Amino acid sequence: MSKTSQVKTQETLNSFDAIKEAHKLSGKPDEIKDYYDQWSKNYDHDVENEEYCGPEYITAYFDLLPKKLGKFLNLRDPEIEILDAGCGTGLVGVALRRKGYKNIDGFDISSGMVEAAEKTDCYRNLEGGAECDLTGQIEYYADNQYDASISCGVFTLGHVPPTAVEEMIRFTKPGGLVVVSTRKSYYDSTNFQQVCDRLQAEKKVKLVSSIIDGPYIAEEGAHYWAFEVL
Repeated sequence: MSKTSQVKTQETLNSFDAIKEAHKLSGKPDEIKDYYDQWSKNYDHDVENEEYCGPEYITAYFDLLPKKLGKFLNLRDPEIEILDAGCGTGLVGVALRRKGYKNIDGFDISSGMVEAAEKTDCYRNLEGGAECDLTGQIEYYADNQYDASISCGVFTLGHVPPTAVEEMIRFTKPGGLVVVSTRKSYYDSTNFQQVCDRLQAEKKVKLVSSIIDGPYIAEEGAHYWAFEVL
């Protein structure tokens, strides 16, 4: 093995370890915030090493969803307002901007990640810090504020419980879309399906479509979900 190959192998191992350590988090907001603040400078490099394609895939999925839902939402309108929930370094925002969407806001519990997202120049507004905890009500965002909300890489091991999707429903307009990824191991080890079934039974959302075991990262796939808010 060449010296260059040895260095690349070590980089890949370090990237894999960083991702796996994130999955060992307890789900406590302070712990998540601290980990991602420290990881923010190397995050893009590490996930690229692990062939992370979730942001591009969820954006392509979003862009191909039915043209109109409810009475007002036209997904082909570049002016619709989108909230990137758990935006990280802004990978979803970059992908959305490439598709032509203009009004993208985002938040993340890690201020370090938000600082990285700001450098993309793809967001209209960004919020970061402990107040941006998806497991509670985020006061920055009013009820029924956004045409669509998207979350990629947040519903994963060690991060948020499945019930966090209810906050996304809160700040999305009736007739709007909530689109999320669930890493396969997360889906298999949580009650995400039961939560979704309950929310549909309570007439809070309607499942528009789903993709089971779609592309996500080298280690495993993810499921992708699109819900219309009722």
